[in-house]
Amino acid sequence: MSDGTRTPSSRDQQRIVWHRLKDTLRPQATVAQVIVGLLCLLLGVSIAAQMGRNDESLEGATQQELVRLLDESGRHAADLELENAELERTLETLRSGREGDVAAQDAAEQRLADLEILAGTAPAQGRGIVVSIADPEQGVRASTLLGVLQELRNAGAEVVQIGDVRVVASTSITTAPDGGLLVDGRPIRAPYTLKAIGDPAVMEPALRIPGGAADSVSGDGGTLSAVAEDEVRIEATVELSAPEHSRVVK
Repeated sequence: MSDGTRTPSSRDQQRIVWHRLKDTLRPQATVAQVIVGLLCLLLGVSIAAQMGRNDESLEGATQQELVRLLDESGRHAADLELENAELERTLETLRSGREGDVAAQDAAEQRLADLEILAGTAPAQGRGIVVSIADPEQGVRASTLLGVLQELRNAGAEVVQIGDVRVVASTSITTAPDGGLLVDGRPIRAPYTLKAIGDPAVMEPALRIPGGAADSVSGDGGTLSAVAEDEVRIEATVELSAPEHSRVVK
């Protein structure tokens, strides 16, 4: 008995099953999927734009070329640092050597100047005293004048001039045939003038020690006076003769 409802055939049932299966397998666009898709799209656009800017800044250079350029730049910078360090060491060496040479040359020149003054071959100036010995009766003896000179030397006189004669280690004071005085064979006239470079505060009192130079001059009928001066100029010089028998030992 039939109630009027048609029973689907087996073929219809198969079509219904496949249709449902296709609907199940078809992707369903949800809100989450849409958001994710939009984010991916924006990310892709951003990456593409960034790479475009990088391409423009790198001017089409490949990665290999960039690595090579970076390596060369590093080596060049290292070479420059080494060269700079070498130049600094060279400059320091030259500067030290130059300063040493200048200092040695200055010291040698100063030593030479000192030796020339001591040897009497160069003029000199400095603090000292000027001694004047009056001898109206021509009674001052050579030994008395030599005593005055020796007293000045003992008091620290570095350079001495008697009259127009420079006093050196070999200087002699003698009596001339006419009774006058000779210094290194050259006659001097009264009043006898002695210029001495040294400490005036030491030399002037030394001449006035009781029984010393001033008293000896007075005993010969003369008078001695000494004046301290801030600058005594000694212009007289001597010429050194070449040694005949001595030579430098090497």
